Amino acid sequence: FFAGAQAWMSLRKTYGQQNLGTGHLGDVGDPLFLTPLIEAGRLDEAKALSRVGRLGDVEDVPSHAGFLTVNKQLGSNMFLWFFPAKENPETAPVVLWLQGGPGGSSLFGLFSEHGPYYVAEGGIPKLREVTWARRFSMLYIDNPVGTGYSFTRKDQGYARNETDVGRDLLEALQQFFTLFNEFAGNEFYASGESYAGKYVPAVAYAIHTAVQARVKINLKGIAIGDGLVDPSTMFDYADFLYQIGLVDSNQAASIREASQKAKQFIDDGRYLDAFYIFDALLDGDVVNEPSYFKNVTGLDFYYNFLLSKEPEQLGYYNAFVQTALVRKAIHVGKLTFNDGDAVEAHLLEDMMKSVKPWLTV
Repeated sequence: FFAGAQAWMSLRKTYGQQNLGTGHLGDVGDPLFLTPLIEAGRLDEAKALSRVGRLGDVEDVPSHAGFLTVNKQLGSNMFLWFFPAKENPETAPVVLWLQGGPGGSSLFGLFSEHGPYYVAEGGIPKLREVTWARRFSMLYIDNPVGTGYSFTRKDQGYARNETDVGRDLLEALQQFFTLFNEFAGNEFYASGESYAGKYVPAVAYAIHTAVQARVKINLKGIAIGDGLVDPSTMFDYADFLYQIGLVDSNQAASIREASQKAKQFIDDGRYLDAFYIFDALLDGDVVNEPSYFKNVTGLDFYYNFLLSKEPEQLGYYNAFVQTALVRKAIHVGKLTFNDGDAVEAHLLEDMMKSVKPWLTV
């Protein structure tokens, strides 16, 4: 409902991510790991193998999907799905899309926001009439490692901070532009929403400060929607909630008092303490009980105060991307579609930290 709260609250509820298991699946093929082929110079073979199959009774949109290994020692792999622009792909900008959360799959953005497909009721894929993929080459990456179809074999592979996030994304992008070198000279933009307000500056900063990068990435800008960037300056909610009539003056005073306490914790470097206050105040995700916001407003869906419940269609994609047909088409085999809990747990201390300095270099 308002950019600040929308930015940091756990979005996995809205993203609808839930691992549905794989025991019931038939032939879904094997996961496609592109890194060995890239390192061997077998680029044409990698492109051919990564071509996405048909997604059902819907017009085929040419795309590529597979895994890039960003840390061999830890077994960390990032899942990508790439759609060359429908119009003038040879010159169209390449746009990286990162979902928030933390732990939200970028397949939500693909199917529920701006990709060439959306999923209708009953799990039926359809073409989106207005899509970013018409004029931009769209690169969707499940980020950080452990999100969606991205995974790691070791606990150390999970990101603990935005430096880790930027490092892994930079490695993935280096491999991507090696494989799809015909796009390497095109303008490149990093984009995302919500908690990606941290991811986007992190990857842009990593690109900007990279020393002896294998591939020069033509970074031209970033785009952030409802993004969490600098928590301390983004959580003055009390007056807004009061002015739109969702809370009364006493409730606004309680929110204001809690917010000031959390800000002080941030100033003191007590980031976990600050996060727990905001979680109890607005989300209730980690404290695992109804938030103060829900208790006083009765609303479950805070992204649009005109709606009390989350629209079902936002979660239609979740079951669709875990069907045998789609798994085989996008080369993920029987790998788990992660719900994001582990990613969030490893980034708890990162929640209330700022990336504002990275935007001033």
